[in-house]
Amino acid sequence: MIKNKVFYLSGLNGLRAIAALTVLVNHISLPMLSDFKLKTFNLSGGIDGVTLFFVISGFLITYLLLLEKDETNEIKIMNFYMRRILRIWPIYYIFIVVCLFSALYYSKINDIYSIKLLFYLFFTSNIPFITQTGITVLAHYWSISVEEQFYLFWPWFIRLKQNKLIPVTVGLICMFFILKSGFWYFLGHDSIIYKSFAVTRFHCMLIGALGAMYYKNDNRIFINLLINKFVQIVAWLCFILLFINYFKLPAPLIAEVTSLLSLVLIVGQIEPTKIKIINLENNLFDFIGKISYGIYIIHPLVILFYSVLYKNIELSIIFQTIIIYLSVISTTIFLAYISYECFEKRFLKLKIKFTSVQSSNSKLIYYNNFQNTNN
Repeated sequence: MIKNKVFYLSGLNGLRAIAALTVLVNHISLPMLSDFKLKTFNLSGGIDGVTLFFVISGFLITYLLLLEKDETNEIKIMNFYMRRILRIWPIYYIFIVVCLFSALYYSKINDIYSIKLLFYLFFTSNIPFITQTGITVLAHYWSISVEEQFYLFWPWFIRLKQNKLIPVTVGLICMFFILKSGFWYFLGHDSIIYKSFAVTRFHCMLIGALGAMYYKNDNRIFINLLINKFVQIVAWLCFILLFINYFKLPAPLIAEVTSLLSLVLIVGQIEPTKIKIINLENNLFDFIGKISYGIYIIHPLVILFYSVLYKNIELSIIFQTIIIYLSVISTTIFLAYISYECFEKRFLKLKIKFTSVQSSNSKLIYYNNFQNTNN
């Protein structure tokens, strides 16, 4: 491991927090799990939040792999996979077990007792999501499967020489977009082939990865363009308007535009500048971002629980909306915190054995580590 160095990119936890909360808020009013009789907030934030997660993941993983490549002259692929396993698998599989027991009491999710569970056990849940035949309480696992599939091949590409890596990445993004748009135009938005590309959004992570390459190379044209005050204002405004469904984009452009906006927001947060349009580097966003994976994993079961709990309670629509959103959001955050502190941390500590370049996912952890390594 590289000694006396702990890499931390400011603001990423804040963006993770936004991604997790937009997904959570969007899913509360969906009829898939809940029986809340709410006037649906016509939001598309679930889509935007997941895309933001994809771009952050592609950016951060690529940036760290490039650092490892520079510092150690190699990328230890097996160590990379061990780090992914220790971060993703423990709570992923524990939640499946919890859902299996919960289904004994909640008939709405007893579809978990089917052969379809194999898709979720082996990280291919994007397949039933595409065909709309998935398991209700695990439907959100599709995005985790997409990420795990992407990382089966991406670390091998990072081994390419720098003069080949960027052109290959640009080529993959263009190829994916052209194929997706072509299938949408010729086969329609209901075709399985188009849906496969729309769901399995490798190119969103590739856009994040491409941004990491330019940022790692300190490409000032790229960086100065993205941190420009006007560009940052437009990016934040567009992201918010897309979230509240103020305007719609053509189907083949939604993920791509959101990915580019996400990349602008990422660079705007991590690049040291005197003025940030919105500064997400604070304790609240750091805390929520740190437990964002748990929030994403746990939230469907919390929604189901409160749906049953409040089912026969008569409340005014305003009071009902307030109490449901507060209950679901606060309980999800609390459980995600307990999961992180009492369970996930045990596995995260093991990652150090397989780490060549030490990084921190928290401002507080970073400062503590920095002080320890310099004492």
